[in-house]
Amino acid sequence: MNKRSYVIGLLFIISVLFLPMIFNTSYNHAIAAPEYPSKIRFEDFDEKRNRLEDIDESFLTSVKEFSFESASVILKEQDNKTNSLYSPMSLYMALAMMAESAQGYTRQEILDAIYMNDSSMIGEETGKLFRKQYFHNEIGKLNLANSLWLNKDIQFNKELLDRLATDYYSYSFHVDFADKDTSKKISDWVSENTGGRLGKDPKDFMTDSDQVMMLLNTIYFYDEWMDRFNEDKTEEDMFYLADGSTIKCDFMNMIFGSHGYVGVDGYTSSYLTFKNGGKMVFVLPDEGVSPIDIISDPKLLSDAIGSTSSEERQFGKVIFKIPKFNYKAQLDLREHMKTLGVKSAFDMNAADFTPLSGTKPLFVSEVQQSAAISIDEKGCEATAFTRIDYVGAAKPEGMAEMFLDRPFIFAIIKADGCPLFVGVINNPKAD
Repeated sequence: MNKRSYVIGLLFIISVLFLPMIFNTSYNHAIAAPEYPSKIRFEDFDEKRNRLEDIDESFLTSVKEFSFESASVILKEQDNKTNSLYSPMSLYMALAMMAESAQGYTRQEILDAIYMNDSSMIGEETGKLFRKQYFHNEIGKLNLANSLWLNKDIQFNKELLDRLATDYYSYSFHVDFADKDTSKKISDWVSENTGGRLGKDPKDFMTDSDQVMMLLNTIYFYDEWMDRFNEDKTEEDMFYLADGSTIKCDFMNMIFGSHGYVGVDGYTSSYLTFKNGGKMVFVLPDEGVSPIDIISDPKLLSDAIGSTSSEERQFGKVIFKIPKFNYKAQLDLREHMKTLGVKSAFDMNAADFTPLSGTKPLFVSEVQQSAAISIDEKGCEATAFTRIDYVGAAKPEGMAEMFLDRPFIFAIIKADGCPLFVGVINNPKAD
């Protein structure tokens, strides 16, 4: 029996401000193509975004629950000597598209894993989520881009491909997987849609004649801080590693006279806001508490990241001391997917992706994610790449010192509370 592969790669958030992503002439050959929202000038952004259709609250709750549960399952297993980075939104998009292309028990397991009790809403609400989060202006950008690379000799469900283009902004291309140039085309597409931070090496996307499909999902993000750090105040200082040793790194410094923070037993958290909405939350565990102690409990992780908008929030003087960092991370998610309940999709005899293609067998062999992030005095950029292979203002009351000079947790979240990224900094100098 020849091996059949169907690959889903997912890339999330990048560095280039104006990326020639959608209008590349090679995309003219797509057999299914999305229609992206129009660009909105920054000065008109809030007004026009508020006119968009409302997202179902139960759907948003499901996305958040999946985000924190999966972040806990995945990040608690990571080495405390290295930095980790995970994109819940990226993996959600991959699994949602998997669910759309599956049926029976395979579909139900995926839906359960992403907490979708009402499967009828997943496509429409995912489309709303994208449009609500999307922005592309002179300040920054957040964009999803998906692509399906399909074996030219195998028949696929055109109706499903069109639906994925509408709800998930996915391109579909027919390619010859036996042609070595196919790997380069895929690599170039990934690189374009991740600002050149990921996907540069065609060897990462090697194909063969037995391959059925490759799916790539990208999310591009860049935004500036609402309050930019003064570069003249960036100073070198000590960061204390988990093993007790120290390193020197550059710390950005800022003081807010009245700012939101949460100080509870176990951690202190506060945030920085972005110009296009959303924020980056920083969670500093108490002395003697490690980031893994918080991450290991999904509810505690959710509380720590979401608490800056909860009733526990206080207002007062907040002193930020944040190390600059710039790094990449890789995650092998196959076993984590099984922990989350996605099992039959990996079983050659049980996987059912009939809505996508009648080709048998068709099942998942690997799930991987690569990601990159950096912050500086101006703003933040990040990207993630998930690959799934198928074979066959208030009165000040107190003060918080956010001295992030020991291992800490961070998250990038949008105004709707959905996490785009969750990560742990164990060593800000590591790349």
